[in-house]
Amino acid sequence: MKFYSFPRWAEVLEKQRLSDSEKQSYRITIQWYLGDLKKRRQRATVGSARLFIEARIRERKPEEWIVERWREALNWFFKNAKSRTAAEIQKPMTARTVKGEDGSPDGRRAYGVTVREYQERVAPEPLIEEMIRLMRVRHLSYRTEEAYIGWVRRMEAFVAGKKTMEEFGEEDLKAFLSHLAVEEGVSAGTQRQALNAGVFFLRESRQMELGDFSDYVAANPNRYYPVVYSQGEIRRLLDRMEGVWKLMARLQYGCGLRISELCRLRVKDIDLERKKLTIRAGKGDKDRMVPLPRSTIEDLQAYLQDVRTVHDLDSEEGRPGVYLPNALDRKMPKAGESWAWFWAFPMKSLSRDPRNSDGPRRRHHILPKAYQRELSVAAQKADIPKRSNSHALRHSFATHHLENGTNIRTVQQFLGHQTVETTMIYLHVMEDQAEQCVSPLDRV
Repeated sequence: MKFYSFPRWAEVLEKQRLSDSEKQSYRITIQWYLGDLKKRRQRATVGSARLFIEARIRERKPEEWIVERWREALNWFFKNAKSRTAAEIQKPMTARTVKGEDGSPDGRRAYGVTVREYQERVAPEPLIEEMIRLMRVRHLSYRTEEAYIGWVRRMEAFVAGKKTMEEFGEEDLKAFLSHLAVEEGVSAGTQRQALNAGVFFLRESRQMELGDFSDYVAANPNRYYPVVYSQGEIRRLLDRMEGVWKLMARLQYGCGLRISELCRLRVKDIDLERKKLTIRAGKGDKDRMVPLPRSTIEDLQAYLQDVRTVHDLDSEEGRPGVYLPNALDRKMPKAGESWAWFWAFPMKSLSRDPRNSDGPRRRHHILPKAYQRELSVAAQKADIPKRSNSHALRHSFATHHLENGTNIRTVQQFLGHQTVETTMIYLHVMEDQAEQCVSPLDRV
């Protein structure tokens, strides 16, 4: 079987002697096809193109002339693309080796190459594979893996045509960081994440000794105030949510959880009798415990009974147990099949672990993006004129606690902040309570 690669197809297409309408039609069809390949984690082949067109015909039932235009576009793509056999490809394509977002979803050119073109490339990845291995040795989260690999892709694009990532060095990283600040105007937090990814790549994957990193152009450290909902907005938001989504939103606001902590809750982490919620392996791989809102106890009891039905059905049908972290599946082989380790918010369907695409299909927890989508819809229905995301509920939890007189050290522990300075940001968004303050003289 032959696999095809055509990173600069958009540039080549633009130079062809075709009408503007034909170029536009070809461009849309090819992007559509390549996007479908990316979702399916496949490479471009003649067979996959044929299946793609057949699937689109079944879905849309288009007129014949439209189908013919699709075929013309893909025929042009394969005619001009370079082919390689399976034996020539050393490493399989996976989601982690091709994913690299640069904030330009419309395909704008970044550093001379579009993001989409870089996502289509198929190349040996020894440094990337080693970087992923080292991140997993250090127990970094999957989100961190995605972010760091994405930044390395952008660095690769930044030096494309000049040098390879095997030659990428300290000065190139400084130039890239300066470019982010000057040309792209990124925030200080974004630049800091790029710095962390670059340093990890050079120090760990390349095993380079690094010097001082103070001589690059730093991004503007704008002061950031979090988005906080009023208690009235919280009520309106929750009133427009239903079922498991409403319960998840109530828990996130009532316990101050991050979205990943909420979605990864397991049955054993919810102590209904002691009214405690345990957050395992939060940010920084730290555990913490928070009070469980009393108003959620009855709803959680009823909901967990329904979840127990899903668990029992999986057990009866012999499905693999849920994912266990840190090699616990080898230490406790049966734990993944137990009720205690089952997800509190499981998905309806089975899926594969993104870190192991060849692994078994098992029950995963609800995806953060699915929950976030429900929150956004509810915020629109509630007519809340603020940026709607799940973290606003966590911000609101902290702010409302402080407004109610809770000690800031206690709020720091509830949120899992390493330092109280991080928690102090909520002091700036509290309601003005100066009129409610009583002078110490009046207490004498």
